[in-house]
Order: sequence, then structure tokens, then C-alpha cells
Amino acid sequence: MSERDRDHDGGSAKGGPDQAGRQGLNELTQDVLALYMRRVADAVARTGVTTIDPQALESIAERMSRGEDPALQKIYERTWERLQESFEHAFWARMRKYPLERLIVSRFEHKLAPRDEAPAPGETLSRRVIPAFIGALHQMIGPDLFNEYEERSRNLVEAVRSLEGDGAAWDKLYQHPQADVLVNDILVYIARYFTDAPKRRHWLTGYMERSLPSAKTESEKRWVFGDREFHLLLGALYEQLEAQLQKPEIRIRHVKRYGEENVQMVEEALSALARDRRHVGT
Repeated sequence: MSERDRDHDGGSAKGGPDQAGRQGLNELTQDVLALYMRRVADAVARTGVTTIDPQALESIAERMSRGEDPALQKIYERTWERLQESFEHAFWARMRKYPLERLIVSRFEHKLAPRDEAPAPGETLSRRVIPAFIGALHQMIGPDLFNEYEERSRNLVEAVRSLEGDGAAWDKLYQHPQADVLVNDILVYIARYFTDAPKRRHWLTGYMERSLPSAKTESEKRWVFGDREFHLLLGALYEQLEAQLQKPEIRIRHVKRYGEENVQMVEEALSALARDRRHVGT
């Protein structure tokens, strides 16, 4: 099973991502309490008395709450890794229910940082961009059109499953011509927003800054969605459609579906993005 399939299938944690998340928080509580009791026992052992005064207990608790205990930091890091995995499983479980998002993400998935690796500024995208960008798409497309295409995507999934079975459904779905059409329909629609590339770049970088899930590792904290990341995402998102438009026979098919005016609008947006990319030096 590929890394993408493991992501999309939501993992194999018993009881699903919600139970895994609750279990992680329960384990965190137990680990912190156990560490506290060990610190109390250490203090008793050092003093050689059988009791310890409340002020000493408070001092131990304060040291832990200030993050000065290395063992506590290790507990937090270990728990965060478990919870992050549960959250990602939950997101990809949602992808199964909302396949349109899954198809759209597949267009720029090759630019996402590999799992368990830090994103490289200007070279790869943090996986935290996925839910934030889906939120931005909802803003640009609107709920009615998005829901319409979500339903079309579900119908396509069911059609592919009926022919291929569950095991091969997702791999076949990515290769299905209708999946390409569904995503292109969305990209053609939102192209109108990118004819003014600088304006949309400022909007999307600001939106991402407000919407990205919190970074917990130092490498993630150093990574930001800036101008280079904007063009990294948009370049990958439109890469396939741009290549299609450069082939006369495929461009003709797109004109038949979308009309010459809309195809020219996409080409104008691609040119605007290219100019802006040169302007910001990416």
C-alpha cells in the first residue's frame, strides 16, 4: 500500500481516529501524573523522610508547569506525534466521504513534504496546507457549486467501485477521465480570481496565515506559507491543465466544454501567475 493510500485510508487504529485521539489524551494524563509521582518519590528519597511538605509538592508542580522538566517535554512530543497522526487519519477519513477534495489535493500532492519529514521553505509544502487550502476553495467556489461537484465526485467513486471493487477503486479514480474533468471544472472556475495574481497572492497568504493548523515542531514553526509557497502550490495545482492547453487537440476539447472566453481566461490567469512568480523571484 502506498503512502498516499495509507493517508487516504485513514490508518488502522482500532476504533478509528476519534478513539485514538481520546486514548492519546488519556495516555498523556496518565504519563504526566506518573512523572509527577516519580518526582515526588525522588524528592522523598533525597530527603530520607517519609512525608514531604505541601510547599515542596508545589515547587515540583511549578517546575513541571514551566516546562523545565526534560522528561515532561519528551512526553509532550511523543503525545503530539500520536495525536497528529490521529488528526491526519481523521482528515483522510473525511477525504473518503468528500472525494472532490481528495481529487483536488492529488494535483499538488507531489509538492507536499513526505510524512515525518520537515517541509523545506520554497521547495515543499507543509501537509498543514491541505485543510487550509480546502477552506480557501470553499471561499472561492461557494457552497452550492462545491456541494454539486462533491456529489458528482461521490457518484464517480461509486461507479468506479462497482467496476473495480474497493481495493483498486482509488487508484483507478485518479486515472479516470471524468475525475480529470471534475477537477478541471473547478480550476477553470477559480481561474477568474488569479487574473490579478498579486491581489490573490496577498489574499491567499493572509488566509493561510490565519487558517493553518498550529505548528508544533521547530521545523514546522520555521515554515511559513509565503510568496514562494503560494506559487509552489498554484504551479502544481494548474500544472496538468496548463500542459493540456499547450496541446492544440486537447485545447479544442476544452474550448468545446468551457467556451473560448473561459479558456482564454485560464490562459490569462496562467500568464499572470507566471509574471508574478518572476516578480517575487521564485
